[in-house]
Amino acid sequence: MKLIRLSLSVLAAVSFVGGVYAQNSNVVSAAIEYKKYPQAMMSGDMEEAKEVIMEAKSFIDPAMKHEDTKNDEKAHYYNGVINFALIELSTQFEDLEQYRSEETMKEIKSSFKIASEKRRYQRDIEDFVDRKVGQAVSMGKAMFDEGKFEQAFLMFSSAYELTGLVPEPDKERRKELKNNAIVSARNQIKTLKDEGKSEEALDFIDLASEAYPKNADIAIEGVNLSIESDDRERAEKYFKAAAEADPENKALFSTMGSIYLSAADKAFAELQKMEITDDGYGEKSQEVEMLYGKAEKNLKRALEIDENYLDAAYNLGVLYLGRADKLARKANQMDFNNPDYQPTIDKSDKMYEKAIEPFETYIEQDPKNTGVLQVLFQVHKRAGNTEKAMEYREKKEKIEAEQKSEE
Repeated sequence: MKLIRLSLSVLAAVSFVGGVYAQNSNVVSAAIEYKKYPQAMMSGDMEEAKEVIMEAKSFIDPAMKHEDTKNDEKAHYYNGVINFALIELSTQFEDLEQYRSEETMKEIKSSFKIASEKRRYQRDIEDFVDRKVGQAVSMGKAMFDEGKFEQAFLMFSSAYELTGLVPEPDKERRKELKNNAIVSARNQIKTLKDEGKSEEALDFIDLASEAYPKNADIAIEGVNLSIESDDRERAEKYFKAAAEADPENKALFSTMGSIYLSAADKAFAELQKMEITDDGYGEKSQEVEMLYGKAEKNLKRALEIDENYLDAAYNLGVLYLGRADKLARKANQMDFNNPDYQPTIDKSDKMYEKAIEPFETYIEQDPKNTGVLQVLFQVHKRAGNTEKAMEYREKKEKIEAEQKSEE
């Protein structure tokens, strides 16, 4: 069963001209035929279910077009439930697949909105949706317990979409259903990754991202897998979609910065194994710079959103420190007469200085982190800030002495 999308629109109506009595009669006839549908479904007679629904549709379609009944609450209630039945049956009959569309769901939602203006049909709609949501949730839980996470995702997502058919849906209930769908999706992605099925995992992420484009967790999974598969274009697609949907998500930008940082370090390690005369050396060097640039940009964006965000501050400091160390090692391998020697040393010193601010942001909130205190001692000393360097060294030694006395 495929994921039923929430939105769906008006089907082509049968051309019909008739008076008020004829149209009211059509609504009644549609209702009579529809009431045979649940029994046919319970008995498992799909052919009978299809027959009665198509008959019901032949009555409700002209009523939906006629001036005297196109705004009638009862007509719209039955138009909604009949179209929903067509979606259900579309999974069983190829000639009904056209109804498994956003157009049909839009039609249902529009009709339910009009029907709910009359209190009687508002209650009927709520009962109808509650029933369908309950069935989907029950199936979703069963699928999840059996480890069938993709099916669970589809069921919970369907339930989430179904709640939107009610004009004023329960926000807490929708939130819970969405969370259940996301948990199921993450379990499905993990399962596929553990089985080494990266491409299948990416295909599933495409499905889940389409349903929940604002979810950072799913997007990040897509970015990680895409980068592992050397598919940077796909990684950028996932990240861009999530960033556009949720531009103030500091965790998203921080995590993305960390992902790019890891990719950059990996690319740098590959570059180190190459000779400058090797084919592809220039391209690999550009890739390294590009990845470090993306890492820096995203970590800084996270800190723009929250200047005290610890994860981003720490990783930005690590980025600068790592780049400084790499440049220093590169310079040490050069001859002093090499024209690139001094510029490389200058770049290294600049990176050490840039590491100071994010690490100081971090230590303000985690003042007893001796590892960061040691780094701050080193970078200040490298920058020539001797007094500040010794201040951090003394803090580190004092904390270590206190910790030792407590043992």
